[in-house]
Amino acid sequence: MYQHELKVQKGLKNKIQLQFKNSDQKPIPIAGKSFVFSMFDTRNQRLMIEKTIDVIDDGTTLASRGLALLTLNEGDTWGLDSTSYQFGVRMLEDDGTYTPAFANTYYGMAGTLHIVHDLLPALQPSIGITAFQKHINRDPGAGNFMWDTSNIPANPSFHSHGEYHTAAYYMTKFKGWVYMQGSLDNNPPPSGNQSTFATVVARHYNGFTGVDYVNFQGAFTYVRLMFLPDTPVGLPGQNDNTEYTGTFDKLVYRS
Repeated sequence: MYQHELKVQKGLKNKIQLQFKNSDQKPIPIAGKSFVFSMFDTRNQRLMIEKTIDVIDDGTTLASRGLALLTLNEGDTWGLDSTSYQFGVRMLEDDGTYTPAFANTYYGMAGTLHIVHDLLPALQPSIGITAFQKHINRDPGAGNFMWDTSNIPANPSFHSHGEYHTAAYYMTKFKGWVYMQGSLDNNPPPSGNQSTFATVVARHYNGFTGVDYVNFQGAFTYVRLMFLPDTPVGLPGQNDNTEYTGTFDKLVYRS
């Protein structure tokens, strides 16, 4: 695959045409093949995006020989920093293994992709929260306790359309449900009262350690995070036992 450095507009749908060639820069047939695109943080080599590539080559049309299309949707890049990343492409073989598609004639396997933010206004500064309020859960079948944040302003006045939000969850061996919620109320009730908040993203974790990213849309005035740890087996009502449930350590939110 002959590779030029790629530029991707943050928060928009990007369609990137890929051309697969041999060492003589001649297009090679790829009809019926399967390819996967992976993008990594260049510093930590952490996987940021993984997508299946659509093959355009139909096996008969010369103009489409060796062509494929990578589509990155709005949510794929909205929560990422505007900087440079490494990417690679691998091909699925008939025996279920993967082989690399080389990025250049020197057998390099990694290309460079730049995420730029030229066409949309900048995001508001991130809000980091490490203190969560503990409450008695009104649903006795789901665990005695739940935790939530205070009401976080979602800055609706900064959004003319789109209303994108991103959140990063930091966890250590966490087991349980995490809910991202939004409200249209200009003066929502305080922590512990969910009457005007609706869940927009719900995810369950089973001993997860690390950072998970969530992107969502909505013209909310306020957002809130709530998490509900799983109840330990044989220990009803003790879902505050962090030796079993692990910990939800931090929320970073940006609108």
